[in-house]
Amino acid sequence: MRRTALLCAGAAVGLVAGWAVLDHGLRRGLPLGIVALGVTSGLLYAINAVGLVLIYRANRVVNFAQAEFGSVAAVLAIEVALHWRVPFVLAFVGGLIAAAVLGAVVENLLLRRFAKASRLILAVATIALAQILAGLSQIIPLLWRHAGEGTFVVPFHVSWTVFPVTFDGNHLLIVVLVPTLVIGLGLFLHRTDYGTAIRGAAENADRAGLLGIPVPRLSTIVWTTAAVLSAVAVMLRVTLVGFSVLSSSSGAGSSLLLFTLAAAVVGRMESLPRTVAAAIGLGIFQEGAIWTWSSTTVVDATLILIILGGLLVQRQAFTRAADTGITSFRIVRDVRPIPTELRHLPEVRWAFVGLRVVLLAGAVALPLVASPSQSGAAALVAIYAIVAVSLFVLTGWAGHISLGQFALAGFGGATTALLYGRHGWDPLLALLAGVVVAGLVSLVLGLPALRIRGLFLAVTTLAFATTSGSYFLQERYLPWFIQSRIARPTLLGRIPLDTDREMYWFALAALLLVIVGVRGLRASRTGRAIIATRDNEQAAQAVTIDTVRTKLTAFVISGSLAGLAGGIYVLHQRGLHSDAFGPDVSLRLFSMVVIGGLGSLPGAILGAVYVRGAEFFLRSSWALVASGAGILVLLLFLPEGLGGLVFGLRDRYLRWVAERRGLLVPSLVADRRIEPAPKPPELVTGEAAASPTATAPEVKAS
Repeated sequence: MRRTALLCAGAAVGLVAGWAVLDHGLRRGLPLGIVALGVTSGLLYAINAVGLVLIYRANRVVNFAQAEFGSVAAVLAIEVALHWRVPFVLAFVGGLIAAAVLGAVVENLLLRRFAKASRLILAVATIALAQILAGLSQIIPLLWRHAGEGTFVVPFHVSWTVFPVTFDGNHLLIVVLVPTLVIGLGLFLHRTDYGTAIRGAAENADRAGLLGIPVPRLSTIVWTTAAVLSAVAVMLRVTLVGFSVLSSSSGAGSSLLLFTLAAAVVGRMESLPRTVAAAIGLGIFQEGAIWTWSSTTVVDATLILIILGGLLVQRQAFTRAADTGITSFRIVRDVRPIPTELRHLPEVRWAFVGLRVVLLAGAVALPLVASPSQSGAAALVAIYAIVAVSLFVLTGWAGHISLGQFALAGFGGATTALLYGRHGWDPLLALLAGVVVAGLVSLVLGLPALRIRGLFLAVTTLAFATTSGSYFLQERYLPWFIQSRIARPTLLGRIPLDTDREMYWFALAALLLVIVGVRGLRASRTGRAIIATRDNEQAAQAVTIDTVRTKLTAFVISGSLAGLAGGIYVLHQRGLHSDAFGPDVSLRLFSMVVIGGLGSLPGAILGAVYVRGAEFFLRSSWALVASGAGILVLLLFLPEGLGGLVFGLRDRYLRWVAERRGLLVPSLVADRRIEPAPKPPELVTGEAAASPTATAPEVKAS
C-alpha cells in the first residue's frame, strides 16, 4: 500500500510538472479545463483497461473483445431507456445485470471449452467473440425504428466551468464512479480469499485445482467482472458523446481497444494503479491534441510507438509468459501428401487431376455466366484470397498472428496507384514496386518479432493497422503518397482490364501464380526452415538454421504477397480509398485463415470465399456475426478448419482405394483408432475346440 501511495504521489508530481511545461510550450497552451476533460476521458479508458488486465492476470490471455464485451448489454439497456422511457438509474443497473449474465453465459458455454487450449487459441476465440458482439451491438438498434432518439444522461443537473470546458453531471458521475470501482476491485483482489485464489490460479491452474481452489468458478467471476466494467465504460461514454455515434465512437471500435491496450501494456498487464495512470495520461494527451490541432491523428499515430516502446522496455516481464510456454501456438498439423503407395494409381492420379481441371475450368468460366457485379465481387474474393495466402505463410508456417495484414496491402496499393496513376509507370512495374514496398514495411514490422512473441506481437500489428488506417493511408495527411483516382490499365499494350470480367481473370491469374509459388516455397529449404523455426526454435538453431533471418524472411514473403493483392485491389477499385484499409478489414482477413485452416493452403482460399461471401450476401453487421461465429464453430468442432474437412474427405477416398486394392497404407490409419470387431459365438466356440491348449470339459463319473 505504501508503495502504491508513493507511486501515486510521484505520478501527481510528474503530471503537474508536465502540465506546466506544456502550458508554456504549446502555441495555444494547455488550460486546466482541457486537462480535467482528459482525466475524465482517461478514466473511461482506465475502466476498460482494468478489465483487460484482470482477465490477463487471471487467464494469461489478451482479451481482444474487452472493448465490445459489455456493448451488447449496454446498447440493449440504452435502447430500452430511450424506447420505453425507463429512468436512467434503472436502465444503468439493468445494463450491468445484463452484462454480468452475458459474461457468465459466454464464459460457461464457450470460453471454458478453451481452458486447456493454447492461450493464443483462446485469444483467437476472443477476436471471434469481438466480431460477434460488434455485429450484435449494431443489429440491436435496428429493432427500434426511432433508434437514437432522446438522450441518455444522468438525472441530476449540476454545472461548472473550468476554462474552456463546461462540465455537468455526466462528467461528475464518471469521476466518482470509476475510481470507486477501481479501488473496490483492487481491495477485492488483495484483501479477499477469492482475490487471492484468482491470483494463485493465474500462476498455475492445475496446481490450484489440486489444492481445492474452484478454478472454473473463479474464471466465471473474472469474465463476468470484465463484462460489467466494459458495460460501465460504454454507458458512461454514451452520456458524453451521445447514442447516435455509439457504434463508431462510444462503442468498441479498434481505436478504443487500442487506447485500452496501450494503457494495459504500460501497466505491464499487471499493475492496476499504473494502468489507470497510463489511461489518464492518454486521455489528457488526446484532449490536448484536439485542443491544439483539432484532430486526434497525432494520438492515433503515436499509440503504436507507445505500445511498442512499452513492450520492448518491459520485455522481460512479457517474455516470462512466453518462456513458460503459455503463449506458444498450438502446433499446426500440416496437410500430409498423398501416400507414395497410392500416388501413382490411376484412380488416384486421374481423380485429382480431373478435380483440379474441373475447379479451374469452373473458376475461369465463372464470368461467362455471372453478371458484371458478380464478376466484380468474384475478383474481390480472388484478391482477398491472395491476402489469405500471405497470412497462411505468416501464421500457418511461421506461427505469428498478424492483425494488420490489409494495412500492408494498403501500402502496396498506394505505391502502385502513385507510380502508375501519377508518375505514368508501366502498371506491371508499378505492381512490382508495390510488392517491394509492402515487403520492406513488413520487414520493419517483423523486427519486433525478434524480441516480442505471441499475443503481444498481435497487439503490435493491430496498432500498426489502426495507425495506418487513420494516418499513413489518409490522403489529407499524406497527399504525396495517396492517389485516389486511377484508370484501369492495359497490360503490355494488349490486355485490357476495363471490365469487371477482365479484372476477375487478371486477379484469378495472379492468385494461381501465388498458389504455385507458395507450394514451391513449401518444398524448398526456406519453407522447411520457417516451419522448423515455428515448431522448435532452439532445435532449429542447433542444426545451424539462422532463425533471425528465417523469421524476417517469413515477414517479407508474407508482406510482399499482401502488397501484390493491394496493387490489384487499387486497380480493381480504380484508386485508393482511404477508408478501405481499417483494422476491421484486417481482422476479417485473419478470420479467413482461421476459418479455412492454418495448415491448409486450399483452406485459406475457402476461408476467403466464406468471409467475402458473407459480406456479399449479408449486411455488414450480420457479416461480422457470420465470420465470428464461423471461427468459434470451427475452433470448437473442426480445429483444422474448412481445409481440414476437405482433406478429411480426400483421406476417406484414399482409404477406400487402399481397401479396394488390398493395400496397407500406415499413414492413412496411423491416426485412426480401429476397434476389433466382435467375433461370432460359433467362431469363438470353434477356435476354443480347435485350440490344443483348450481345457476339455470336465466329465463326472456316474
